[in-house]
Amino acid sequence: MSAGLLVVGAVLLDAAVTTLSLASGAGWLTRHVSQGMWRLIRRLAGRGPRRHRVLRWSGTAVLATTFGAWVTGLWLGWLLVFCATPDAVLDQFGRPADIWSRIYYTGFSIFTLGVGDHTPGTTTAQLATNGAVLTGLFLVTLGITYLMQVVSAVVDKRTIAGHVAALGADPADIVRRGWADGKFAPMFAQHLTSLTPELVRLGEQHLAFPVLHFFHAESSGKSASAAVTVLDGALLLMRAGVDPRHRPDIGAVEPLSCALEQLVRILDGSFIVATDEPVDAPSLEGLARAGIPTNHEQLYAEAVEHTRTHRRQLRGWCVSDGWDDVDLRLTLR
Repeated sequence: MSAGLLVVGAVLLDAAVTTLSLASGAGWLTRHVSQGMWRLIRRLAGRGPRRHRVLRWSGTAVLATTFGAWVTGLWLGWLLVFCATPDAVLDQFGRPADIWSRIYYTGFSIFTLGVGDHTPGTTTAQLATNGAVLTGLFLVTLGITYLMQVVSAVVDKRTIAGHVAALGADPADIVRRGWADGKFAPMFAQHLTSLTPELVRLGEQHLAFPVLHFFHAESSGKSASAAVTVLDGALLLMRAGVDPRHRPDIGAVEPLSCALEQLVRILDGSFIVATDEPVDAPSLEGLARAGIPTNHEQLYAEAVEHTRTHRRQLRGWCVSDGWDDVDLRLTLR
């Protein structure tokens, strides 16, 4: 019986840590189950351009598998409790139930069906039945609530990607579109300012809903990892590539850069692993062709080298999300 209660306690603790803890990420069981399912889906999807059609179902599969693991663990734990003594569960004739009947009894207890054709045979079994009903109701309610919150977070995640994609398809394109009449447009700075709280919220949502990391978008323009990487390249150009006398409002650029770096720090280690090589830094040629005054090549190269670790983390995020360097041009199609 004690083994069964330990299993029940472990499952409930894992579910509570995953769904109710806003800072610690996923529980041990959830982390291993979700990562294992993600690796399986990545392997099934292959490496071709059509892999995104398979990967788009990864978040749903991981979420369903996680909930299935919780239910299976809870079912197994209470089954061990009801198998502890021969007379723990009795059939309709008052005889000790067989193993299949105990599995059935455990199932309708945790799902609060209350069929009644089997009954607990001891006081301990009666208390255990009440416990099974209570924990089953708790887990199902928690799972449904968590699902609704995850759906909302996925929408927010794709909204951020769409916002960045609307600014431009690549780093140089974002900077070019913000440049008008010899300076950066005020509305462009407002767009950058509005992205800051969105990135902060995305980082907190990844901590509150770890399964969010496994929801893959079919197009790069809806992918947060690809969009944030492109946005980071644009910020690098604005902070170090553009001539200092013509850069956009520092009050819009610096907070956004800090929010982006904070997001990457949250993801690093728990969700992503930095790659050996960084994502390619954008060149200054696109800005020069658009008539935007640029910084000295040497000064820009030093700034690029200073962000090497950060760009390795960004590339690791894209790789872990199923994207490669070829995909880093944002399109909503």
